[in-house]
Amino acid sequence: MSSQERSVQKFSGISPAEFFYRNRQMAGFGNPTQAVYSTVRELIENGLDACEDAGKAPEIRIKIVDEDSDNVTVTVKDNGTGLPYDEVAQAFGRILYGSKYERRQKRGTFGLGVTMAILYGQITTDSPVLICTRFGEGLGRAYRLLIDIEKNAPILLSETTKRQHSLGTSVSICFKGDLKRAQERVLEYLRLTTVGTPNARIIFNIDDEIQGCIGPWTSEAPKTSIPVKPHPRAVDVELIQRLLNECESTTIRDFLVTSFQQLGTRTASKLLAFMNIDPKTPLDVLTRQDISRLCQGMRHYDGFCSPDSKCLSPIGEASFTAGVRSTFNTSFLSYGRQGVFEWQGNPVILEGVLAVGDSFSVSDTPTLYRMANRVPLLYDASEDIFTKVVRQTSWRRYGFSKPQPAALFLNVSSTRIPYRATGKQSLAHIMEIERETSLLLKVLGRFLSKKVSSGGAAARNVKKRREYSELIGIVAKYGSELADFDSPPPTEHIVQRLFEVSEDE
Repeated sequence: MSSQERSVQKFSGISPAEFFYRNRQMAGFGNPTQAVYSTVRELIENGLDACEDAGKAPEIRIKIVDEDSDNVTVTVKDNGTGLPYDEVAQAFGRILYGSKYERRQKRGTFGLGVTMAILYGQITTDSPVLICTRFGEGLGRAYRLLIDIEKNAPILLSETTKRQHSLGTSVSICFKGDLKRAQERVLEYLRLTTVGTPNARIIFNIDDEIQGCIGPWTSEAPKTSIPVKPHPRAVDVELIQRLLNECESTTIRDFLVTSFQQLGTRTASKLLAFMNIDPKTPLDVLTRQDISRLCQGMRHYDGFCSPDSKCLSPIGEASFTAGVRSTFNTSFLSYGRQGVFEWQGNPVILEGVLAVGDSFSVSDTPTLYRMANRVPLLYDASEDIFTKVVRQTSWRRYGFSKPQPAALFLNVSSTRIPYRATGKQSLAHIMEIERETSLLLKVLGRFLSKKVSSGGAAARNVKKRREYSELIGIVAKYGSELADFDSPPPTEHIVQRLFEVSEDE
């Protein structure tokens, strides 16, 4: 064999399952402690989405059992409508497959999380996942399956009929984990989940030692998010090509009107005139170069309206404040909101609650709690854009002249959350989000500043009232002695009248 032949590289491909098998830390399964938290989180996210899609107030039951040899089994059951039986194997046994690729707000993003937890259990304990679901009429079914890593496909070990009294899905995964170290983080996640979804009831049992029920804090259901068409400024060449393949229109103007939001016939005609394209151009004559030109023109045209916000479901003022107040001991709450604003054609809403109370650590800056699409983010805080903006804010201007027991809860809602990694634990540095977060913190800070100022004025009034009472009491005492009275007259009403006049003014 010649040296040239020996130097030829061998090329091959790997499946998505194989990729995440080799790089499990990217999906939040880098160590046994984080694996417990990530498994609980992914299963709860799926359960909450299933309940909200069904229009039900979520009731999520979690059971975590720490077995011998550090084998941890996590079981999560929801009260949604269950899964179509012919989709169960693919939904749980194939990475990057699921129902979360619509253009609307959902907790899940990549169709990865639960399948990655199943894969982690398979490679650490060689255990199949157990899925029990009831969809529609009938008894329900139970599935045991593994994942074919090389093919990124499910291996269905068994499918049996199982009596299940109510609709919904239960998933049980066994894996190597460190429950003792993860326990506090899991409990914190459960508490904060009911802040982001305060109409949910979460019932938990951790190794038969810690049991409880959290929520619901409100009966108000979150706004239902509705799938929408893509915004014209969110396009790229690949998206336009896919839409063209699905489109039944014949002309380019009709294609634009039927494929995108905020783009009627008049706006489409103006856009095509801006790009000097005939509105009646047939779609079948468009070349790759024409599609690229159309994409660039749509990105630079400034005549589009802002993205439609019907696809978003923020927490809302009443629910957000109810969740914080019910979970933490607070003496002051303020709510603020920024948006709807736009990031790369995606609608974004920022909302926050600034709270003061003895549940929080005393510090020069508020303790930060981060959420994205109502999901708590508990890892990688130092790299998060929220953390950066909070650190850059001058909190002394807003009543932090001395350390305060305060906390800041921030939630971003969008059809596309700019996570830094597939583990979905921190937000990337996006200019639009940074700008709007800074504005939101100023709004919340001014609320706190007014509270601190009014509290300081009240304290000063109490001090002045005490001083006036003492002085008037002395005058009454010596006046009564000079007038030969047996005792000084009462003076409380004089002080009361004096401060009533002061307050009226």
